[in-house]
Amino acid sequence: MDYQQNQAHVQAFLVDAAFDRLSKNQQEHAQSILQQVNQLMADRHQLDDCHWTSAALAAVLDHELYQDGQASYRQVISTIPVLKAYQKFLKTDQEKELAQTMDEHRKTMQANWKAAADKSDTKPAAKTPQKWTPESYLAWQKTMVAVAPESNLLKNVEGLDETDEQYLIDEFLTLMNQEAHQWPDTWTFDALQQVLGMTMPLDPHIKPYQIIRIVALFDAFFAYLHQQNDLDDDQYQLAKRTLLHMQPAQEALASLNRKDRLTQLVMSLAQAEGVDTSNYENAQRWMATHRTLLTSFVGTIMHPWRDYDAREQNNEMAKRVAEKKMAPQASTVKNANSKKHPPVGISFRNRRQKSRRKH
Repeated sequence: MDYQQNQAHVQAFLVDAAFDRLSKNQQEHAQSILQQVNQLMADRHQLDDCHWTSAALAAVLDHELYQDGQASYRQVISTIPVLKAYQKFLKTDQEKELAQTMDEHRKTMQANWKAAADKSDTKPAAKTPQKWTPESYLAWQKTMVAVAPESNLLKNVEGLDETDEQYLIDEFLTLMNQEAHQWPDTWTFDALQQVLGMTMPLDPHIKPYQIIRIVALFDAFFAYLHQQNDLDDDQYQLAKRTLLHMQPAQEALASLNRKDRLTQLVMSLAQAEGVDTSNYENAQRWMATHRTLLTSFVGTIMHPWRDYDAREQNNEMAKRVAEKKMAPQASTVKNANSKKHPPVGISFRNRRQKSRRKH
């Protein structure tokens, strides 16, 4: 899937004759609609704009798009015409099938938006900012782990069951507290990226399919926290920005073993520092001259798993010591069990006898 082409396709559509045929209202909201739908397709269904499926599109329209009720009515009624024109512009094989799906789910999408908008209008005043303590945070975390996966927002995350979601949410909230030392009203962009994009994929017990779905799960989880007033508007927008463009990196990490994931993250750090990592000598030279930075970086993202890695290292050392001790014993047993044969030499007597016969 080539997610990076999505933006190029959108820009091309906005200057195409297909865009000109839209109404003024539809043109006004087209870019926002396409960006939102493409993002949902990429994050929650791992699909680029040329490979949408009817099932994924139905899920987006029924359960994922406009769930917070914040979009304007003019944007909502423009959604289906814009999506139809966009798919026709892309000339995809499934264009007619997708158009039919759009027609079938138009009313559901609009009804869900209206229900969310009405709820938003009658929404109680925002909670008084919570005064966090270690005890109150742990109690809140326990509640979120138990309750959030049962919400409609998280039930629609494909590929994860409730146990998976509880595991990942619990790990995320634990790491944000213990490693980043941040509670929900103080989350920062860097800390969220580090925990979601680096530390969690290095969990020795995480499964590849769970890594692939981190973006989709936490996109839904952040929306749930915003819905519950546990994240204010600014914190919610910051959290969502953290997830932008993270999906391809997560898929790359999921395809590697744990050791290679760490190597890949180190290479990503080098690239961020302007190093051409395609040149092996350049990369090695940079690492040799930036040991302090590398040690700090690796130590930070691997810190939660240090006890596990220490145990693994100790077990490996003990195994090697045991193997070395066994090697001489095995050699002694082998020698003791082998049959003793007299040394085989040359019979000079026989050779002399043969020599005499010749004469």
